[in-house]
Amino acid sequence: HLYSQTAEFKTSAAVTGPAVVSINTAGLVATSATNGTASLCMGVAVDSISSGFSGLVVIRGIAENVTASGTIAAGDLLKRSVTTAGAVSATATPAAGEVIGTAINASASGVVDMMVHKGT
Repeated sequence: HLYSQTAEFKTSAAVTGPAVVSINTAGLVATSATNGTASLCMGVAVDSISSGFSGLVVIRGIAENVTASGTIAAGDLLKRSVTTAGAVSATATPAAGEVIGTAINASASGVVDMMVHKGT
């Protein structure tokens, strides 16, 4: 089993995991909006979580089978997708704080495994 550090978060809306999640001012998480929308990413929800329930979020370490948008190669820096909420996409020139993690393999069938390390 690959290393990951998780934390338990309660949701403000249903999350279909694995998915990138963001926290709101009440301390609840939901599926992250697309990259063009301000959002405080917390990590990747491991599984689907019903609205108002708690679930595990990878805040550091390996998250597997995360929805991917566009072509991603192993080693690419990842940010929130510009087209799909809760997904990641590759970025060659990230803005400060935009990176969520690094791809540990190439995307295949719309998913990628990644190392979560926010804020690079």
